[in-house]
Amino acid sequence: MKVLGKAIGFDAIGDARRAEAAGYDGVRVIDHFFSGIPPEAPVAVPHALTTLAAAAAVTDRVLLTQTMLAATMRHPAEVAQAVAGLDRISGGRAELGLGTGWLPLEHESMGLALGTPSDRVERVVEAAAICRQMFEQQGQVDFKGRHYRAHSQARWPETPHIPEILIGAHGPRLLRAAATVADRIDLLEAMRAGRPCFDGPDLNDEANLRHRMELAREAAAAHGRELRFSATLNLIVRDAVADRDEARRPIAAAAGCALSTLDRELLRLVVTPEELFERVEVLASLGIDRFHIRPADVESQHWLDEHLTALQAR
Repeated sequence: MKVLGKAIGFDAIGDARRAEAAGYDGVRVIDHFFSGIPPEAPVAVPHALTTLAAAAAVTDRVLLTQTMLAATMRHPAEVAQAVAGLDRISGGRAELGLGTGWLPLEHESMGLALGTPSDRVERVVEAAAICRQMFEQQGQVDFKGRHYRAHSQARWPETPHIPEILIGAHGPRLLRAAATVADRIDLLEAMRAGRPCFDGPDLNDEANLRHRMELAREAAAAHGRELRFSATLNLIVRDAVADRDEARRPIAAAAGCALSTLDRELLRLVVTPEELFERVEVLASLGIDRFHIRPADVESQHWLDEHLTALQAR
C-alpha cells in the first residue's frame, strides 16, 4: 500500500525533505487561495504548483501530486504546461490531480464561477481531456468544448514520462464521468455546506464504496480504459476506546449522525490502532492501492509517522 501523508505547506523544502526521509511514497499539495468554512477564519494556502516545484528540486524518490487542483481556478493548458515542467524537474515523478472545486466563498472572493454541479463535472472532464492531449502530444492540442478551448501546434521538449491523471470524486455522476478520462480516481467523502455527510449512500462503508468503484470501472471499461483507485482518509487515532468516542462526538454532531455510524465509515477514521489496520485491510480488499492520509491532530500525525511502514506493508 502506498501512503501519502499531510499536505506540504509554506515550508515546502523542509516538508518535502522530511516526508521523503520518513519513508512516505509521495508528497501532495492542496489547491486554494485560502481555505476555511465560515464562521471559521480563512487560512492562507501556498501556491500548489510552485510548492511542488520546490519539493521536486530537493527530493529524489517521492511522487509529486495535487489533491486536487481545482478545474475552476486556472486554464487546463497552463496546468498541463506546469505539470510537464514539474515532470522534467523531477525526472518523471509528476502526477496531475484534478478536482471540480468546491469552496463557494473562495470563488466569490476571486470573481470565479463555481457553477452548477453539472457545470463542475463537465469542466473537470474537459480539463482532463486537454491535459491528456498535451501530455501525450508534447504540448500539441486541438480541443473545443463547452467550457474550454485549446489549440496549439507548438511542441514541448519531451518529458521523462507521461504524467498520469487523478480525479477526486464521490458521487455517481462524477465517478462515471471521471472514469472516462482519468488513470486514477481518488475516493472522497461527501461534504454538504462544509460538513461531512454520512447519510444513506453517502456513508463510505464497504458496500457503498464497492458500488461506487464498480460504477467507475464499468464506465472506464466502456471507454477502453483501465482504472486505479486511491482514497483520502481523514484520520484521528486514539489508543483507548473512551478517548476514541470522545473524539467522535463533535464529528457525529457536525454530520448529524449517531456515534455508531462511524463504526462503519471507512474514509473518516476516528479509530483505535487495531481498528485502523482492520479498515485498511478492507480498503485494500476493494482494490484501493494508495492512501492520502490527513491526520487531524499532532497525536495522529505522530502515530502515522511511527507506523508508516506497517501501513505500507498491508
